[in-house]
Amino acid sequence: MKGVRPLRGVDVVLLAIAWGLAANVAPGAFGQEAQVGVKPEVDQAVKRGLDFLARTQQEDGTWPGKYGEVSGVVGLAMLAFLAHGEMPDEGPYGAVMSRAVNYIVSNQRPNGLLVGRDASSPMYSHGFATLALAEVYGQSRDPRIGVALKKAVALIVSSQNATGGWRYNVNSQDADTTVSGAQMIALRAAAQAGIEVPHEVIQRGVAYYKACFCRGGGFGYTGPQGPNAARTGIGILVLSLSGEYRSDEAKASADWLYNNLLRQEPNWMYYAAYYDAQAMFQAGGKYWRLWNEMMVPRILRLQSPDGSWDSGQLGPTLDTALALLALEVNYNLLPIYQR
Repeated sequence: MKGVRPLRGVDVVLLAIAWGLAANVAPGAFGQEAQVGVKPEVDQAVKRGLDFLARTQQEDGTWPGKYGEVSGVVGLAMLAFLAHGEMPDEGPYGAVMSRAVNYIVSNQRPNGLLVGRDASSPMYSHGFATLALAEVYGQSRDPRIGVALKKAVALIVSSQNATGGWRYNVNSQDADTTVSGAQMIALRAAAQAGIEVPHEVIQRGVAYYKACFCRGGGFGYTGPQGPNAARTGIGILVLSLSGEYRSDEAKASADWLYNNLLRQEPNWMYYAAYYDAQAMFQAGGKYWRLWNEMMVPRILRLQSPDGSWDSGQLGPTLDTALALLALEVNYNLLPIYQR
C-alpha cells in the first residue's frame, strides 16, 4: 500500500509492546488492580447463555432472527464461547464454534469484506468479524483463518479515510466513533496474533478519537459533543489498547464513565455494556470494582429463563453475545481482554 510501511518481524513485536499487548504489564491504567474473580452466579449465568446460543445455532453456522446472518454477529457469538475457554472442534461447544468460523470465512467477499449473507452495515460487521477471526487464529493458527484474516486486515487499512476513521461502507469519506472502534480493536487483535499492521493507521485512528474527545470527558459520535456510555467506553478502550492509557483524554473519560455508568440507553444497553466492561477493566482499580458492583447484578437480573438477553433492539442472538462478553471480562481469557 502506497505511503504506508507495513510492519514485519521485530516491528510487529515492538508495536505489540507499544499497544500494551504484553498482558499484565501494569496493574491498570489509573489504579491498583481490583481482584474480582468469577462469582458462582456469574458462571452459572454465562453457562446458561452459552447453552442458549448453542441450542439456537443453525446448521450453517448462523442464528435465526434479527442480524443472525451478519458475519459480525456470528463472530461475536463465537467469541462468547472463546471467552469462556472453548475452542473449535473441542469440547461440548466445539462444533458450534467451528460452524461459526466456517460461515465467516466461506462468505468472505473477494475484496476481503466479512459480511455474510446479510450485508447490513458492512464495516460494522467487518470489524467484529475480523476481531473474531483474529482471536481464534491467535490460538488455533489455522492457515485457512490466517489467509482470511490477512485479507480482512488489508481491507480495514485501505478503507481508513482522511478523517483517520471509518464509517458504515468501505468507501465512506466520513467517520464515527462506533464503526471506527470496531476497526481499531480488530487491528489490535490482529497485530497481537502476528498479522502485519501499518503503524501509521493506528496513529491516525488515535488522532481521530482525540478529535472526538468531549471537554469534561467522554467521546462524541462524529465530533467532540454528546458523549454517552457506549461511545465513551469505546474511546477509552481504543486509547488504552493503543498505548494511550495514561493520556488526559483516557483519564477524564474514565472519570466521566465512572459518574455516568448507568446512563445507557435501554435499547442499546448490552452494546454499551460490552465496551464499558472492557474500558473499566483497562482502567482498573475503583473503575473495575464499580462495574462489577453496579452492572454485573443488573445484567444477571435481566437474563431470560431460556438463558438469553434481549433489549428489543438488536435481537436475542446479538444481545446475548454482548451480555456474555461483558460478563466474561472477569474470566480474563481472551487476549483482547488482557492489559
